Amino acid sequence: MKIKGIGFDLGETLIFYRDTPLSWAPLYRAALGKVAEACGGRPSPAQFATAEQILARYNTRLVPRTQEVSAEEIFSQVLCSWSFDSAHLTVATEAFFGFFQQHMCAYPDTVPALAGLRERGIPTGILTDVPYGMPRAFVQRDVDRAGISGLFNVLLTSVEVGVRKPETAGYLALAARLAVAPNEMLYVGNEPKDVIGACCAGVVAVLIDRSGDGGNHGQQFSISTLSGVNEILLGSPNVS
Repeated sequence: MKIKGIGFDLGETLIFYRDTPLSWAPLYRAALGKVAEACGGRPSPAQFATAEQILARYNTRLVPRTQEVSAEEIFSQVLCSWSFDSAHLTVATEAFFGFFQQHMCAYPDTVPALAGLRERGIPTGILTDVPYGMPRAFVQRDVDRAGISGLFNVLLTSVEVGVRKPETAGYLALAARLAVAPNEMLYVGNEPKDVIGACCAGVVAVLIDRSGDGGNHGQQFSISTLSGVNEILLGSPNVS
């Protein structure tokens, strides 16, 4: 095995939202309250319920999809259901995503792992499925706050790729951006779709299993912390 580049998932692999469930549904009402406040309106209880139903349709924890949808499309529907002008779209998306981003944390092993790979000169990148079509600027905000913005070479989101994992397009695009062949790239993620998509794309799949569940989705390697990536590389005599 000759590894020349490494890709990572973002959420629940490098960073996480503290005290936030994987499905944001229980927090819809609180987040939408911030949206209404930012827009200067007072939706009725029925309008709040309609907006929650719209968000639920785009909640990939509840309704999985592979085709990506932009935040503009999602929140235009929310604002329309409230009879709010589309001019509020920017402040609405800022209020919604900002509600969750205030809880962002990086795992303790994230910066050391990425810094170590950078010191070794190994190109690294992030391929992430974003929630509710989150715009790139908000993803970049998370990356900046995590202190990792200078520690990788490429950032690709599902909105930019147009599809979500396990579709192979994102993995292939990441490998191309890192200037490596798919079979020369590790991809590290925490979910079955991360592993399945990587395998389908011919990428070496690594499951990060922080909880120790021991799931097997076809990955070539399983690790419990990001330091395991370096151990994989050390075990490969042909690492360049």
